[in-house]
Amino acid sequence: MNPDTSLVGRKIRQIREAMGLSRPKFAELLQVPPTTLKNYELGYREVGGAFLVALSQHPELHKYTLWLLSGNTVPEAGQVSPEV
Repeated sequence: MNPDTSLVGRKIRQIREAMGLSRPKFAELLQVPPTTLKNYELGYREVGGAFLVALSQHPELHKYTLWLLSGNTVPEAGQVSPEV
C-alpha cells in the first residue's frame, strides 16, 4: 500500500463523514461503486484522477480540493478542511 494513497483515502473518508453520508450515499453522489469508494478509503486502491476531478468539481465538495491534494487551506478563497 502506498502511504500517499492511504492518506488521500483517509481524507476522502473524513470528507464523507463530515457530510454525514454513508459510504453508499457518498459513492452515489460521486457516481462510483461503493466498493471502489471503500477501496479508496482503506488505501487498497490508488485514487484515480477521474475520481479526484469529479470530487473537485462537485458543488458540495470542491471546497475541499486544496486540502485533499496538499493538506493546505485558504478559507478566504473558500478552500477548507472538513470539520469532523
